Amino acid sequence: MANPLDRFFEGVLFVVGLAMGSFLNVCISRIPRDESVVRPASHCRECGKAIRWFDNVPLLSFFLLRGRCRDCGARISLRYPAVELLTGVVFAACYAGYGPSWVTLKFCVFGFLLIGLIFMDAETGLLVHEFTYSGIVLGLLFSWIAPGDSSGTSLLLPLFHKQVSSLRWLSLLDAVLGALVGAGFFYVAWALYYLARKRHGLGFGDIALMAMVGAFLGMKLTVLVIVCAPILTLMYIVGLLLWEAVCLVVAKPGGKKAPAEKTGLPPALRQAQGAEAESLELSASPDAEGESVEGQPFLQREIPFGVFLGGCALAAIFVGEAVWRWYLGKL
Repeated sequence: MANPLDRFFEGVLFVVGLAMGSFLNVCISRIPRDESVVRPASHCRECGKAIRWFDNVPLLSFFLLRGRCRDCGARISLRYPAVELLTGVVFAACYAGYGPSWVTLKFCVFGFLLIGLIFMDAETGLLVHEFTYSGIVLGLLFSWIAPGDSSGTSLLLPLFHKQVSSLRWLSLLDAVLGALVGAGFFYVAWALYYLARKRHGLGFGDIALMAMVGAFLGMKLTVLVIVCAPILTLMYIVGLLLWEAVCLVVAKPGGKKAPAEKTGLPPALRQAQGAEAESLELSASPDAEGESVEGQPFLQREIPFGVFLGGCALAAIFVGEAVWRWYLGKL
């Protein structure tokens, strides 16, 4: 039977997470633009009017205002309630999974950093060092304060005829190795791609993010993120390529699909289809090197890989050990 006191603390952490998510929205909006997170006070980016305190209540104000600024009526991005709700859920889930412990605090901090980096990368393509570098330091500190599962490192030590008896030192070593493995793997991937293509295929922010992930999760769960994130990214790319192919068929003048005027579609949707077709034609123009990219406009875009790295790391907090047990059970 659930302990009422535990449910109470989960609720408290949910509310704390909502408040931290509200602050995280400020970080997401300002840090990539090199703006202060303290001044000026929260304001509408369309009209510049300061946001009143009663319009700045996490989650609730968005729905009371129906997603619009009280002064100018500009739409408020869905990112704001999404970040607040996700942060609140992660904080409450950390307590539900780890109870009243330093590990809960550790993963609340880790979740806060990951959510910020995920949404920053999705919106701007940046993984700011204010989060990644400080996250590496915090991860190493928490590995000493709140030792986690270091079984990955403890299994490797006998291979080198070494043994660490102290749990804290073993946890710290596991965090260091996790950071090195996470960052090192993707640094090698970046170097090989650069040697082959003479261009960057991966940002250094992604490498710093993986160092932070390794410092918090340790080596075993970091390996899981290294395996899962590229798979999810590939699935995302394949899905977008299929969507692009469908759009090209729909927009192709000589295609089999009947014109929009003959399908009974509303005028607004017919206009949207025309705009989509025009954008696809523009994207099929020759690239900077003079080579046509017709039929492959998606290949001109950058994939926010940090979103998938961060998402897999966030999932690993709660289901990483279960996934490892499932995988080992299949061997």
